[in-house]
Amino acid sequence: MSTALVAVTVKSPFGTRDRVKAAVAEQRAVRLAFASDVRWATAELSRREAAAVRGQRRAALAELRAAGQLLDSVDRLAVAGTRHEMRERRWNIDWPPVPAEALDIGRWPGSRDGGYPESIPLRLPLDLAEQVRAACWHTSADAIGRLRDWRDRYPDAIPGRDVGPTDALAEYERLAQQVTTVGVVYRAGLELGIAQALQKTDCKLEKSRSENF
Repeated sequence: MSTALVAVTVKSPFGTRDRVKAAVAEQRAVRLAFASDVRWATAELSRREAAAVRGQRRAALAELRAAGQLLDSVDRLAVAGTRHEMRERRWNIDWPPVPAEALDIGRWPGSRDGGYPESIPLRLPLDLAEQVRAACWHTSADAIGRLRDWRDRYPDAIPGRDVGPTDALAEYERLAQQVTTVGVVYRAGLELGIAQALQKTDCKLEKSRSENF
């Protein structure tokens, strides 16, 4: 059964895209070595036997990917890293639905997502993307509401440029630190995905396959 996917774009620091590509390239080299192993050789087999071996190889690779053991695409790397980040935060739980205001186009109050020079397009499982958004919203909603109240009280203040009363700017900073956007989670997920991909070796991949079969 296919998994519904959703497109997201992650704003990232300069150099992230190249680091992701390098990590994925290393994983693809691991995949190639694994797929070229002598156990999958078909030269001396009948057509029926060769087809069966190729099917076993595809199944082995598919299971390793599903388990997050083979991160040979940008999307797989991002998914593995994001799931890791959600576990680290203990946010990998069922969350209530988000209100319509959480889906508004534009950045949430307190967002620090501006200013990142790179955009990395991803296709993520819909359930993961919805879990990330819900977790971010429900853990940030109180601070977001207070920031909107703050904006009503200080309409001329510009926090990023230190324009406004000192106490007011300090209050804004305190509240903004309590807002976690989806971009924060996805950027952390990419970093964790890169780290996971670079830690994978032929030996670890073979061990994972042996445990799965």
